[in-house]
Amino acid sequence: MDLPGGLLLREARPADLDQIAALLADRGDPNDAEDHRLVVEDPDGGFDACAVVLDGDRVVSTATLLDETVVLGGLPVPAGQVELVATDRAYEGRGLVRALMGWAHERSARRGHLMQVMIGIPYFYRQFGYQYSIPMPHS
Repeated sequence: MDLPGGLLLREARPADLDQIAALLADRGDPNDAEDHRLVVEDPDGGFDACAVVLDGDRVVSTATLLDETVVLGGLPVPAGQVELVATDRAYEGRGLVRALMGWAHERSARRGHLMQVMIGIPYFYRQFGYQYSIPMPHS
């Protein structure tokens, strides 16, 4: 998908792995790079679980959609969980996370997820329609 400024949003590819890892380590926890590698190398995940925004050949933003199951009242509910979101500091404020969240929500619907869950930056994801519903214990 073409984005303003000549940027491109697409599913991640194996050639993107090192750049995604560097971006995740720079903007989050260094362990995020390893978590991402485990997702894309898992047959239940794969590279199509991750999207990137490119400026030319450079990965400038990324997000990953995980398949989850939430049990409500004893019933399993298929859910999606957006994780491993990062944007290069020089590209903040351009709507890249908004575009990636749109990608994740469309992919989630195609996968049959009935809900989304989010563990992330407090209040940030409210702009994408998320709200607090279940208290999460701090570990």
